[in-house]
Amino acid sequence: MHIKSTVLLCQLALAASCLSWAGIVHSADQLICRLDGIPAGAAEVGADQPLFRDCPQIVDVDFTGKADGKKYYSGVWFGKPKDSSFYAQADDGLIIKRGALVAMVKTNSYRGFFPLLKGDRPFYIEAQVSISSNDRDNFPAVWLMPIEHNLRMEDVYDPDPSGFERWFELDIDEGGFGPGGHHTAISWSGIWPNHKKIQNPNPTSKVPLDRMQPNVFGVSYEPKTLTVRWWLNGQKVLEAGPPYVPEVARLQNFYLIVSAQSHRNVSDYQMKFMGARAFAGPPAKNATGN
Repeated sequence: MHIKSTVLLCQLALAASCLSWAGIVHSADQLICRLDGIPAGAAEVGADQPLFRDCPQIVDVDFTGKADGKKYYSGVWFGKPKDSSFYAQADDGLIIKRGALVAMVKTNSYRGFFPLLKGDRPFYIEAQVSISSNDRDNFPAVWLMPIEHNLRMEDVYDPDPSGFERWFELDIDEGGFGPGGHHTAISWSGIWPNHKKIQNPNPTSKVPLDRMQPNVFGVSYEPKTLTVRWWLNGQKVLEAGPPYVPEVARLQNFYLIVSAQSHRNVSDYQMKFMGARAFAGPPAKNATGN
């Protein structure tokens, strides 16, 4: 009886702490989904055209992966959609439980509600997230993938051989790799299952980052020089270019994924997705891919 009571009290305490964290409401001027104006990262690359600005809601999530025109989907083509039990609504954002994600395209890699980020023109995108603990096992991620990388293999380009894929993955931030942010530009190529990648060196910041706070992770992309720059809470923190940013990026169109992964499945946590916004510029002159 004593053991059962102790376990029950622990479970209630854990639930209370999770509810307390989920219920924290940040003032309106702290939520990027309610901000006007052009962020510094967008202005720097001439991305002055607003594409979207959104405060995620659980009613905007499709849990089948098949619905047309939804804002968010609970799966991607390389994984099954999660059901609604993995999600909850907070006053200031969408709660994503460990093991789940939201993506801005359907699981069959067709467009959803939001416009894609075109690789032949400059763009800037940022997302505001927090997590319920700073455990190093937590693997929260905010990242971009090209819609062309899919089961239809639309990332195979002439004159490459049949089945030879090339695509650009842009990881705005990933947690659990160090005390600070982790930002990678990855050039992928090859025939499955022998895909190879090259990525920018020294992607992990040594400056400690409290991920329980509502951090804003952003990235800008400039197609003419194939340069990407990462931004954290409005400050530029890192830059990368070729060969880590490949020419094929100019041919591709990117969408956002926000995921609550885990490195070793040791800890348990929740991720709060509070908002996203994106900006684009005109097509870059002489920015053509091979």
